[in-house]
Amino acid sequence: SVATLKSNLYTKIGSLSVTTPAFAVDAFENWLRTAFASPYSSKTIRVYCAVATGFLRYIDSRSEEAFPNALDDDCVIAFLRAPGVGGKPYSRAYQVLRHSALCALFHWLVETGVVTDSPMERLPRHTGRRPGTPGGGNRPKRLPPVLMWRDQRHLLQVIDSSHGPAKVRDSAIVSLGLATGLRNEEICNATISGLDLHYRRMRVVGKGNKERLIDFSHDDRALDPMRAWLKTRAEVLQQHERESDLLFISRAGRRLSGSLVYQQVSRHLQSAGLAGKLKRCGAHVLRHTAASVMFARGVPILQIKENLGHEDLATTQIYAHLLPPEGEAM
Repeated sequence: SVATLKSNLYTKIGSLSVTTPAFAVDAFENWLRTAFASPYSSKTIRVYCAVATGFLRYIDSRSEEAFPNALDDDCVIAFLRAPGVGGKPYSRAYQVLRHSALCALFHWLVETGVVTDSPMERLPRHTGRRPGTPGGGNRPKRLPPVLMWRDQRHLLQVIDSSHGPAKVRDSAIVSLGLATGLRNEEICNATISGLDLHYRRMRVVGKGNKERLIDFSHDDRALDPMRAWLKTRAEVLQQHERESDLLFISRAGRRLSGSLVYQQVSRHLQSAGLAGKLKRCGAHVLRHTAASVMFARGVPILQIKENLGHEDLATTQIYAHLLPPEGEAM
């Protein structure tokens, strides 16, 4: 019950000097996963919980009083302004993410009755936002990085000419990513049963546990790499006497981690000499590029929106005109 949770939170959070905030953060994590019709993504939950842990420890380190008595607006502002490890300031985007995490944390604390109001509501950034909902600041607006046509061709050629046991799988991941715009976690969770190579469609479950149907009939670059991978995949499962519906698996026949996918895609971008052009690597670069390819090849904007799983059409429109017409020397 809420009363029991409140009592436990007072006990646990109020003794941070001798107890880590793990209990409170576990309860916060459970709320993030279960309290919303459209839940936060696993990645967002991990970041929010890490920020919440850091914040509770920060309060404990600067005051002898127990939470929430140690809490004031200055404390929150000081935490948000504090630099990262080694005194290096956080990026603007991560500062906004930290702000959003605290908004969610205090919304939960108010909801459970641990605190009476949220100091986040009093920060100027929140003027005009609908009361009673967790939210953060505004990210700096930047055009997303995309791979030009020649860069895409070069990347696929570098992977094809590489050596190693993961070559066939990585070629399939990158080519499918360029065709579909799958997110990192969606690559890890994609299933064989959701893939239809004949019609070039795939069914995935993305952010907010929402299912969508991706049509990649505009791009046939993934067909041969995917067919090669499906053959290799079957051999891996047979070798390890395993069964799995996951589309991409490790050499041991197990689910890929998001960090492994990020590392492998980043490694190939580095090998192709493209990492220096990008502020960030990983599968999200493939996603940005895929969206731009869809626009350049005349895919209807509503289909692009569905392919990418965007809530707002304005988000989809960002990718228009980032790539020149195919065939130009780019």
